[in-house]
Amino acid sequence: MQNSKFKIERQQPGSGFQPNFELREAARRRGFTLIELLVAVSILLVLGLMIMGFLRGAIAMSRTGQARGQQYETGQVVLRTAVEDFSQITPLSPRRDGDSSAVAFVVTKDCFGRQVICFTRAFGEELSTLAGYDAGRASASRGYNRNFTGRNVKDQLAPTGGNLEVVYILDPSFSFGTRLYRAIESPARQGGLIDSVLQWVREHPNAADDDWSPAQTGFMRNYESRFELVADNVLAFNVECWDEDTQSWDAGPTGPKTEWRSGQRDGSPGQPVIPYAVRLTVIVGAADPIAAESPLMAPIGANDSFITVDSTANFGDAATPGAYLRIGGELIAYGDKGDSGFGSCARGALGTRASPHAAGFKVRGGEMFRRVIQIPGSK
Repeated sequence: MQNSKFKIERQQPGSGFQPNFELREAARRRGFTLIELLVAVSILLVLGLMIMGFLRGAIAMSRTGQARGQQYETGQVVLRTAVEDFSQITPLSPRRDGDSSAVAFVVTKDCFGRQVICFTRAFGEELSTLAGYDAGRASASRGYNRNFTGRNVKDQLAPTGGNLEVVYILDPSFSFGTRLYRAIESPARQGGLIDSVLQWVREHPNAADDDWSPAQTGFMRNYESRFELVADNVLAFNVECWDEDTQSWDAGPTGPKTEWRSGQRDGSPGQPVIPYAVRLTVIVGAADPIAAESPLMAPIGANDSFITVDSTANFGDAATPGAYLRIGGELIAYGDKGDSGFGSCARGALGTRASPHAAGFKVRGGEMFRRVIQIPGSK
């Protein structure tokens, strides 16, 4: 027993017992057992899955935040541009040619049933920009005869008269376009920007289908050279007008007007030329992963009040202010939301035209931005 390699040597009292050197060396050479390796691999696998799940969540959160940020930024850009324009609307539209039929404020519909908004505003830039300062500093006979469009600041510009014609319109090519365009022109004149756009509207009151492009006809041909892009992914840009008969912003007989033509829309001489105030509604769509989009699962008529879709995920709740859908050029307010669709729908909301839609059409939703703008020139 004295030569056994498993012998435990006797130690001095108080020093404890220690294994033989040969025993320690054998344990060191033994390595890991299969069970120990499996346990280690399992632990590493669990940790890897946890890290991958965390990274996926972080990436999804980052994409969601980025989409929300872009949506909010788009809404604010549109509001800032529009508030600057609407807050300078003038009650009259003086023209150099003395035309008494000058249009001050018009809200009408394009061929897809979406609002087209036209008005004349003060040209404040005339006192704050080089283009405004240079406009009309010499007579037309010396070549100062180019209309100011915001893009030609180096031209020899005609006298502006202190006014700008402004037009807002959604993508005139297709009813499902989401690009918001704005055009300006000075001086206000007969046959100018507003007259040309309204003539185009009269010539094309309805679209036969969404494959037809009204932008390829009349004044709107090559519209991108006349209009500037304000923002993309804009589902709605609509105004509601307050006059002396309006009692609240709620839709109804005493609610705001969604059509206007310089106070002559109903032939009443007592109507103001321009509204006392307007409520601007902007609805902005979002990118993935929070995009509110789904195909229409069943065709609907212009009076149907239930909209069946594949999924209502990411669409706003019925109780929120932004409970609107857009199908083609139509906006629809909904009062109920379920897994398979939307109920209690008010068709042709915010001044759009109620229309039939075929199955497969894309149904969109978005975040709403609203602003009430009092028009100083109405007082």
